[in-house]
Amino acid sequence: MLNIAVRAARKGGSIIIQNYDTQKHLIENKSHYKENIINKIIHITQKAIIDVIHKAYPNHFICTTKYHNIFKENSITWIINPLDGLNNFEKQFPHFCLSISIVIKNRTAISVIYDPLKNELFTAIKGQGAQLNGYRMRCTNVHSLENSTIGINFIMKKQYEIRNYFKTIKLLFSKKIHVISSGSAVLDLAYLAAGRLDGVLNFSLEPRNVLSGELQIRESGGIVSELTGGCFNYLNSTSLVTGNPKFLRIVLSEMRNTGSI
Repeated sequence: MLNIAVRAARKGGSIIIQNYDTQKHLIENKSHYKENIINKIIHITQKAIIDVIHKAYPNHFICTTKYHNIFKENSITWIINPLDGLNNFEKQFPHFCLSISIVIKNRTAISVIYDPLKNELFTAIKGQGAQLNGYRMRCTNVHSLENSTIGINFIMKKQYEIRNYFKTIKLLFSKKIHVISSGSAVLDLAYLAAGRLDGVLNFSLEPRNVLSGELQIRESGGIVSELTGGCFNYLNSTSLVTGNPKFLRIVLSEMRNTGSI
């Protein structure tokens, strides 16, 4: 199944690359067609990925953006995110990806995150570790907030989330933490698994954006938690904080002391 997921990801990635240079010109000249152009690219990419999966596994259930959080407990479920970092893609900012997760009995068993521009393939199999282009990935082993680097998601939907966000930002800056908002929640999680980030904070979750990255982080020695410190569950949790165990404990402790959570 990992081989099929990789094949599907590369197929989808090739379509994204084909449209990367042309879509901005089309949008600039037909601004009123912007949404239709982007949706068409996503639809074509999604269909190509589904075709590869269905050819190999015609009886497996596939979740796309249309289905959101629908999972069939007794089947093998493929969750597809055909383009994460949509705004980056529109602006030709070279930081976006696609992801495929395979869920078996409500647990993510296989994960693929593919950055087609950089040709970086992040993969993980439950219990067998995580890899970047065939090389083993490990989270960083930092155990101090000072001079660490954290990826953060700025999207917030509720007023209390905004208040908590500003409390958290104040804490991060007071500890001399480097904060990055990359525009791709999925790549943030992959980068943490690869040791490029020390932590990730996410205030507004979509399960399909988390499933693939969560497995890669766990298989790279990291821990995923809610901002409250509670056990993370992709079906019910609304926030996420992650990093290596020591780093995560320090972050959660500091956030409790400042009233951020």
